[in-house]
Amino acid sequence: MDQPPLYQPELVPMKGNKYMSLEDTHGAPKFQHTVVLGQPQPVVPQPRDHIIWSLCSLVYGNPFCLGMLAVYFSIQSRDRKMVGDLEGARKHGKTACCFNTVTLTLTILGLLFLFITYGIIIYQVTH
Repeated sequence: MDQPPLYQPELVPMKGNKYMSLEDTHGAPKFQHTVVLGQPQPVVPQPRDHIIWSLCSLVYGNPFCLGMLAVYFSIQSRDRKMVGDLEGARKHGKTACCFNTVTLTLTILGLLFLFITYGIIIYQVTH
């Protein structure tokens, strides 16, 4: 079998550009070193989306569909965080937190009202 001839790098043109040797006239290789010095970036805390709390608000107590609104804003917060809009993610996360707090408060007050009413009815029936 015939082998192709070996080409010397000095003789092979490089796509229209001049071929430059890697060594200077003294035989030392040319390397360019780049050192990047910078200030450390401050650590920015990731905004919270409260998705688990919102799902619990939706499943276990959903007065006036506030749990559904909390889930909606939690998903919006997560989407904004994925895109890189941290300020928008914080705003939607804060809104979801407010809806979750109102949902939790109304659920606790509703359960408290239910237990007190049930206790009063049981008391009146037995006496």
